[in-house]
Amino acid sequence: MAKTSFSTSDASTKKAWEEKLFRDSVKESYFSKFVSSGADSIVTEKTQLSKDKGDEVTIGLRMKLSGAGVTEGQVLEGNEEKLSTYSMKLTLKQYRHAVRDDGAMSRKRVMFDISSESEASLKDWMSEKVDQLHFDELGIGAGSTANPSKIFYKTSSGTLATGTAATAKSALTAADSKLTLNMISFLKTWALTGGARSYIPIRPVKVEGKPYYVLLTHPDAVYDLRVTSEFQQAMREAEVRGKENPLFTGAVAIWDGVVVHTHENAAVAADAGSGSNVPWVKSVLLGAQALCWAWGKRPEVVQKTFDYDNEEGYAIGMIAGVKKSVFNSLDYGSLGVYLSRTNVSGS
Repeated sequence: MAKTSFSTSDASTKKAWEEKLFRDSVKESYFSKFVSSGADSIVTEKTQLSKDKGDEVTIGLRMKLSGAGVTEGQVLEGNEEKLSTYSMKLTLKQYRHAVRDDGAMSRKRVMFDISSESEASLKDWMSEKVDQLHFDELGIGAGSTANPSKIFYKTSSGTLATGTAATAKSALTAADSKLTLNMISFLKTWALTGGARSYIPIRPVKVEGKPYYVLLTHPDAVYDLRVTSEFQQAMREAEVRGKENPLFTGAVAIWDGVVVHTHENAAVAADAGSGSNVPWVKSVLLGAQALCWAWGKRPEVVQKTFDYDNEEGYAIGMIAGVKKSVFNSLDYGSLGVYLSRTNVSGS
C-alpha cells in the first residue's frame, strides 16, 4: 500500500518560527552606571550643548596650591601664589545608523514583526556604540588610537613597573604578569599618591563617605584572579558594601577600596612577551572625572517610508562626544594596566 508522506526537509512542510527573534544580551550602556553631572563621578556629563549652539566644550582643571604660605612676622603681600590651570577641548560628533526592508511582502511573510525588531536592533546598536566610544577613548578598546600615558605591568620577577605601551607589552610573561590582589593594592596606593606626585594623584569616587576606585578588565583576567587561594579566602571574609549603589552593580569583587569590573570590550590579543605569544589584555584603573561625556543631541529613532509607503526604514542618531581627561599631556583620573591572562575566551 502506497502512502503519501512528506519529510522534514520537504519544501511543502510548514515550519514553526518563534514570533520574536533571539536578541543578544545587549543591555543599557555599561558606562551609564558611572555617569553624573557632578565632579565626583567617573564620567562627568556635560549637557549645555544639547540646547545651545556649538560643537565643542572646554573643560578646565585647577591644580592644588603648592606654596607654604606665610606665618606671623612675615608679609603676605608680594608672596601670593599664581593659580595653575589647564584645559582640554571635547568635540562633538554625529553618529547614525539605519535599517530598511524591501517592502510589504517581506513584512507579510515572516512571523516576527520586522518594524519592531528594526527599532529594537538600532537601540541595541546605539548602546554598544556608546560603550565602545568610552573603551576606545580610555585606550583599552579594540578601536583605540592612543595609549594611556601611564601603564603598569608586572615583570618576569613579579615586580610592578611602569613604562610605555610597547615596553609593558613585551615584558609580560604568562606566569608572572596576571592579576593578583597584591597588584590591586599596589595600583590603589600609587593612584592615591601619584607616585610621590610624579603624576597627578587620582581622586577616588566617594560612596557613603568611603573612597573607591574601579578596575576595569576582561573576564579572562578576572578568571586568573578568582582561581588564586588568596582571592577565595578574601571573598569568604569580604564585607558587602553599598550594594544598592550603581558603582557596585555588576562588580566581581571589592578589594582594598577597589571595585573590580569586567567587560568583553577590554581589548585582548595573544602577541605579548619576548616571544610574542603570551595572551594579554588592556585594563584601566578609574577614579573621579576620568572621562567627560557631552551631549549635543540625545539618541532618537526616526521612521521613514519609501516607494509610496511600501518600504519601511528606521534610523537612529545622536550628537555626542567623549574625552579622556588629559591635562598637561598626562591622563587625569585613570591609569593603564597591562595584564597577561589565561585564554579562557579563546580570543
